[in-house]
Amino acid sequence: MKKFLLIVAGSLIFLDASANTSDEYAVNDAMNRLSAAMIAGDPQKMRDLTSEALSYGHSNGRVQDRAAFIDTIASGQTRYRRIDLTHTTTMVTGDNAVVRDHFSGTTESDGKFSEVDFDVLLVWQKRNGVWKLLARQGYKD
Repeated sequence: MKKFLLIVAGSLIFLDASANTSDEYAVNDAMNRLSAAMIAGDPQKMRDLTSEALSYGHSNGRVQDRAAFIDTIASGQTRYRRIDLTHTTTMVTGDNAVVRDHFSGTTESDGKFSEVDFDVLLVWQKRNGVWKLLARQGYKD
C-alpha cells in the first residue's frame, strides 16, 4: 500500500493512497487542507471546508459547533503544531463520504504542549461540487 507524504507548515501529514476514485481523492484532499488550515489557525479556510451545521466531537466527549470549533483554533486558545493522519479509509456514497482515520498530533494550550493520539470518524458532504466536513467524532480505543 502506497502512502503520500505531505509537508504543511513544517508538519508531516501522511495519507493512504488507497483512494481510487476522484471523489475519494477530493475528500482526502479536503481533509489535508483542513488540517493545514487548523495548523495555520486560518478561520476563513476552516470555514470554507466545514458545513454550517458542523458537529465537531473531541475524543474527551466535548462537542463543538462550527463557530466554537473555528474560534477555539483561530483565537489561539488551542494551537495545532502537528497533525498526522494515518490509516485513512474513505468510502464515498453519492454526495456523502465516511472517513475513518488515526489522528495524532501536537497541540498547545495555555503555553503547554500535549501529544494527542486517537481515532476519528468523519462525515463529509458534497454541496455544489465542494466537499465540506459535516461531522467529526474522535474516540480512543
